[in-house]
Amino acid sequence: MFNLQNAQFDYEPYPVCFIPGVLEPALYQELAETYPGRDLFQFSRNIGVKYSLSEINNREKYNRFLDQNAGWRRFYEGVKCRAFVEQICSFLKEHHIDLRLEEFKYTRSPRVRRRGPIRRAMNTQVIRSRFEFSAMPAEGGGIRPHTDAPTKLVTLVLSFVQEGEWEEAAWGGGTSVVVPKDRSRIYNHHNRFMKFDETEVLKTYPFTPNQCLLFIKTYNSWHSVQPMTGPGTALRKTLTINIENII
Repeated sequence: MFNLQNAQFDYEPYPVCFIPGVLEPALYQELAETYPGRDLFQFSRNIGVKYSLSEINNREKYNRFLDQNAGWRRFYEGVKCRAFVEQICSFLKEHHIDLRLEEFKYTRSPRVRRRGPIRRAMNTQVIRSRFEFSAMPAEGGGIRPHTDAPTKLVTLVLSFVQEGEWEEAAWGGGTSVVVPKDRSRIYNHHNRFMKFDETEVLKTYPFTPNQCLLFIKTYNSWHSVQPMTGPGTALRKTLTINIENII
């Protein structure tokens, strides 16, 4: 489903992979044209300025949208499965990032917890993949510097803007790898957020159509989307896929 042949890796200060042309063009166009409307999303200022539509945020509208859009339903089914996790883990291992997920139990449920004493004794990991539509207004939208929750292993952010829809040079919108100005705060396994002016930008990856940005959760995987400067009518439209270890 994913074309990973164009992958470009950076390994410092933590592994990040930029993948242009990640989907077959016809599939990408179909999904970009049918991306959910703003009215389906839940607005949030918890970690910045963004809209979210997921199994947690506006769950009924999320399920209804997937039921009514066959293309997105097929894509969802392709992500919410063990084979997808295995594909990503195998791809990462080929590039010297070994998540040690040879043996794991997969669940697609957002409610499953790793409770059983037998599974704990055997140290069996329970893995799930999450699928969230995430959009930010071009006028002032952004995500504060953070490192992601401890349960996350891998995050993939796919763009779903159409050609000519987003003016990155004028508006911004790229994901930035950042580092705290106070280096004593680099360690952040438990994902405390910082203010934008408390960090410095090391590198910003572009935000263009049909791309994926993949990054690994580490104690220092600081990243952000700096506040954008476009019109309020424009949305930075993405799909966020998380591979998580359920504790």
